Amino acid sequence: MRFTFISSMSGGPWGGSEELWSQAALRLRKEGHQVSACMPRWPQPSPKFLALGKEGIQLHTQPRYLHVSVRAWHKLKRRLGQPKEESVWMKQQKPDLAIISQGGNGDGLSWMEISRDLHIPFVAIVQANTEIAWPADDWWERLAAVYCSARRVFCVSRGNLKMLENQIAEPLPNATVVWNPYNVPADQPLGWPAAVNGIWRMACVARLEPAAKGQDLLLQILSHSPWTERPLELHLYGSGNFERNLQRLAEKFQLKNVHFHGHVKDVRRIWEQNHILVLSSRWEGLPLALVEAMWCERPAIVTDVAGNTEVCVDGETGFVAAAPAAKLLEEALERAWNCRSDWQRMGMAARARAEKLIPKDPVGDFCRQLQEVANAEEKRAIGVA
Repeated sequence: MRFTFISSMSGGPWGGSEELWSQAALRLRKEGHQVSACMPRWPQPSPKFLALGKEGIQLHTQPRYLHVSVRAWHKLKRRLGQPKEESVWMKQQKPDLAIISQGGNGDGLSWMEISRDLHIPFVAIVQANTEIAWPADDWWERLAAVYCSARRVFCVSRGNLKMLENQIAEPLPNATVVWNPYNVPADQPLGWPAAVNGIWRMACVARLEPAAKGQDLLLQILSHSPWTERPLELHLYGSGNFERNLQRLAEKFQLKNVHFHGHVKDVRRIWEQNHILVLSSRWEGLPLALVEAMWCERPAIVTDVAGNTEVCVDGETGFVAAAPAAKLLEEALERAWNCRSDWQRMGMAARARAEKLIPKDPVGDFCRQLQEVANAEEKRAIGVA
């Protein structure tokens, strides 16, 4: 069969949200299918994207004007007309199925419309969603129309899916939850780290983007007593365009117990040194860092957004703040601190929960679903003929 993967995420040459579609593309290619892939055009493409070409996947890049906000896209489309380059490329691929991977709920709108208008079956992936992406009246109908035209909609959490159905005011009976691949071996539990010099280590593993990940809330809380006197360190792992800003904020608060480590490839190394995960997210899909911490037998402190509470159980495998607000997050941190002697036991419960909920091969499961959709389309075409 012929599969075409399209990433509409324009936050950088590569990100964690690219892993599901790219690994699925490789898996399908190795199984003998014809596969093509398209990403936004960058001066320096990601080595991971270029590596797909070495495995026989046909690569294409497109101008990033396709990935402006939907409101700006309306104005641009009126001026430029339908993006001819992308329509021509899609016609040339003649895919049995197009897979459109999005960072949010609408950045792949133009690609979904192109697929629909060319009568190409497509599925959509929604990697994250947020209330601030609520569709205005001037594009709500278009967004609803393409989602209802999709053969299947994949969201990474039930919370994101429910929000999407509310945003477009339509039920999506063909929608389902999909899991992203994680970067730790599921069959290798990790031992509990010693508290060096009696210091407890808390890790925030997330891109450095406070508007989404809320690291500023953590810094505010830790700048106040009694946190300034407690034997606790916050270690931030991740990179992003707000790194210097957050470092400056930590300096402003005179935080000596906050450390920035940048991006760390070896996730297990993070959990060899830290006792608990903290995610102060303002919006999410389902954080990969949370899933990986669970596999590594670590509890978590999270905010009640998107899919966090679908895997993290308050008081059993971690601690949940009712909302991403400083007062509520500090209450959850206080509960966690008072229960720190239970963190190891809660981490073991987190792993046990991961073993029940999370598939060992999420990419394989996703590929099987894509092939089911493609096979159904093939049968439908034969029936029509």
